[in-house]
Amino acid sequence: ADRAAAVDTADVQVEDRTIAGPGGELRLRLYRGPVTSAAPLVVYAHGGGFVTGNLDTDHAHCVELARDASCLVVSVDYRLAPEHPCPAALDDVEAAFRHVVDNAAALDADGGRVVVMGRDAGAALVAALAQRTFDLEGPTILAQVLHQPMLDSDATPSRREFQLSPGLNGPAVSRAWAHYLGHGAATAHDVPAHRANLEGLPPAFISCAEIDPCRDEAIDYANRLLHAFVHTELHVVAATFHGFDSVVPDWVVSRESGALHARTLRRSFAV
Repeated sequence: ADRAAAVDTADVQVEDRTIAGPGGELRLRLYRGPVTSAAPLVVYAHGGGFVTGNLDTDHAHCVELARDASCLVVSVDYRLAPEHPCPAALDDVEAAFRHVVDNAAALDADGGRVVVMGRDAGAALVAALAQRTFDLEGPTILAQVLHQPMLDSDATPSRREFQLSPGLNGPAVSRAWAHYLGHGAATAHDVPAHRANLEGLPPAFISCAEIDPCRDEAIDYANRLLHAFVHTELHVVAATFHGFDSVVPDWVVSRESGALHARTLRRSFAV
């Protein structure tokens, strides 16, 4: 909260709102960048390994995205595990997505230009949202931006390798998935990497760190999307760890990563 309060919000209007969600009141934080009207939309899910995090967690990044991509970012305060196992968090993110699209005119936004974006567990949620929306023939999603995504509940080589890595380690990822899944079996509805057919999904931008237990699942998902004829861009940021841009936001590599995300949004909105 202290870090969020210190963020420079120049040129960005920040507003907290509450809507009716699947589990009761659902908090949203709206970030309107320097755009005159009909702002393109980003529905954003914060990181935190399914079990921690709130609207302050990725506040600085949302401010930067709204400012640099001239858009309206809507961050979702989804319910957390283990108190609320899946699909509670996904249901909340979907409710927020549907709300902003259905009420785009009232928000002075463009419901036809929507990108979904998330970091860490939030990336898993928006990837699952993209899959669910496609299956239900829902509103069009221009792109899915998955940053340091947790996409697979199964162990991968990088998860086994990075047992003591900074930021996030393999055992922590496994525990996070166990909390999120609860006592239920991992299904393709809950775990994006378990989906067999990825054809027809929105174009993807995937970024991950080199020293990251989630690295291999990000690379694998990008490769599978490419083979499913989904336009996909993959970036592995060398010599970085999971969460590097949150821990060291002023590092030149962190600034470059943020600029790359903003550029991806601008390019997606220009379609």
